Amino acid sequence: MRLVILTFFLVLLAACSENSEPEAATVLKLYQDDFLTVNLSPADAPVEEILHWTVKLSDGWTIQQATVKGVSMSMGIVPLQFKPVVNQQRLYAAEMVLGACSQPKMQWQLQLKLHHATLGDKAFELPFYSSWPK
Repeated sequence: MRLVILTFFLVLLAACSENSEPEAATVLKLYQDDFLTVNLSPADAPVEEILHWTVKLSDGWTIQQATVKGVSMSMGIVPLQFKPVVNQQRLYAAEMVLGACSQPKMQWQLQLKLHHATLGDKAFELPFYSSWPK
């Protein structure tokens, strides 16, 4: 009986540890340098599901504008409204939903415009791909 209980707990423990690893793998790092990091989750960007964006900026930088547009097919322009994350300095988050189209893997582009009072403006065009839900 002890062996059955021990086996049961080991199976539960293995299941818990397996679930924590894919979570880290579901984040796509679109860009990273000394003053900017851009992440997307889930990494495969399934259409018609909520996508989570995070942007981490170094001091002095602000987000002027953020939009997502289709590259492989015209799907319009989706504006993103980044808001500060509570208790996380210089971290901003936004959510969105991509529309489905006829292509199972479509290329999109995050267009991000940043501003710094002394360093000026910087613009980024960061490509990513969507997927059909599994």
